[in-house]
Amino acid sequence: MNRQEIVARIIEEQQKVILNLAASVNRYKVASDLDEESTHDPEDFSQQTQAKDMQLRYEKMLREAEQDLVTIQKAEKLSHTVVETGSVVETEKAVYFIGISVPSFEFGGKEVISFSEEAPVFEKMKGKKVGDEVEIGENKMVIRAIY
Repeated sequence: MNRQEIVARIIEEQQKVILNLAASVNRYKVASDLDEESTHDPEDFSQQTQAKDMQLRYEKMLREAEQDLVTIQKAEKLSHTVVETGSVVETEKAVYFIGISVPSFEFGGKEVISFSEEAPVFEKMKGKKVGDEVEIGENKMVIRAIY
């Protein structure tokens, strides 16, 4: 497995997330922009308020996603010997990335699953080394490599 290629794919997936969030922000921005000069009924203003609330929520999620992208880009060329934030962990069943959560994808014949350090599974993996056994759900796996 190549750490840089896996992280590059995670970056691509995060960029897709950012594009989707930006599109949602723009969609709600348009919906919340009513012409005050026109005649509107009270329901129009209610919907405008809801759209503005959603716009603000999506803007917050977009900022967080952009910050996650910066964090991943900084960690792209690092390597690790124990499981910690930024590690790529290979087991016989899957590859795991600790740092951000993006949709899983296939790489090199294995599923790549990413999750943040806030995920409960991180506590089970944290500090483990190559050869250590880790239990994820009902599956017990041996760590084959850490990148």
